[in-house]
Amino acid sequence: MPLPSFFYQHHHWRICYNELLTKHTQFNKEYIYAFTWEDPRVDHRLLNITSDDVILAITSAGDNILDYLCGPNTPRRIHAVDLNPNQNHLLELKVASFTALSHDDFWKIFGEGKHAGFRDLLISHLSPHLSSQAFQFWLDHASVFTSSSHGLYETGGSRHALKLVRYLFSIFGLTEEVKKMCAAKTIEEQRALWPRIRQVLLSKPLNWAIVGTEWFAWKAAGVPANQRNMIITDYMEREKLEGGLKAAKEKGLGGQAVWEYVVNTLDPVVRETLLSDDNYFYLLCLSGQFSKKSLPTYLTKKAHTKLSAPGAFDGLRIHTDEIQEVISRITPGTLTIAVVSPPRDTLPFYFSSNIF
Repeated sequence: MPLPSFFYQHHHWRICYNELLTKHTQFNKEYIYAFTWEDPRVDHRLLNITSDDVILAITSAGDNILDYLCGPNTPRRIHAVDLNPNQNHLLELKVASFTALSHDDFWKIFGEGKHAGFRDLLISHLSPHLSSQAFQFWLDHASVFTSSSHGLYETGGSRHALKLVRYLFSIFGLTEEVKKMCAAKTIEEQRALWPRIRQVLLSKPLNWAIVGTEWFAWKAAGVPANQRNMIITDYMEREKLEGGLKAAKEKGLGGQAVWEYVVNTLDPVVRETLLSDDNYFYLLCLSGQFSKKSLPTYLTKKAHTKLSAPGAFDGLRIHTDEIQEVISRITPGTLTIAVVSPPRDTLPFYFSSNIF
């Protein structure tokens, strides 16, 4: 039989997978996350990554995977795992871009989310460094970066939430105030602009009609049904209401639970972090791109110098599969850190020991 196209890659980053399996085709050639939500600074503080570590982590948009590699201590190996092939295509594109592009081009693609010459760069510079599946995906989706109406960070499943927010800001005349809040130089200035924006963004009718629904949680915000159910269950326990998840659904309390969760998330963001130079997650959501002052580490020139060097990704393996399947293929006793989706919380769940 002819060898699969994966055999002919120039690099060993992407592990071969069967793209025809239902577990992969269910995502309909779309990624959910165009960027990663979890703060890698917390990971570094908790995990104390060393050059001897072997890490397993969810790929998502690949941001934290790259952050681990450009940290002070490069781990011996990183296994990036995602069942959605398209999330891995995004990470593979970033790795290829480090390998083949200048920092200026890299910044336009992943900092601003737009590059008019992306298709030409893909064919002439990036194609030798991509698996055939990833290359074909981005050839088909080159408009993600070349469209004049949107960029990378307004694509994927999460685009529905971002478009809704932008639409609300527009019809309520808040666009300029949002821009001012994103550019605020002090916490006090940012807080002063928040109340009117908050009135629209955190309105209960909006939440109950749209944001609190199961469809919006998964399709727009990327929150799985099980995680949404945990938010509702935690609300029932906190309010000392009996019956758990079943009672909450019968009484229609899901919307209230999600609304309180959103409030408890967004209010501290504005009150305690400065969007313009610290909280690049929410700056990105509100403005559609990163800034040179508020950005993830992997987008800096220093990181580009390190990750564009020969051999920078020798320890990276990108798996398109379930976590348990990947773990079963790893030599027992070699995995030292695992960062996986949480069973009971909204924060990353960590293992840090030779338990696998």
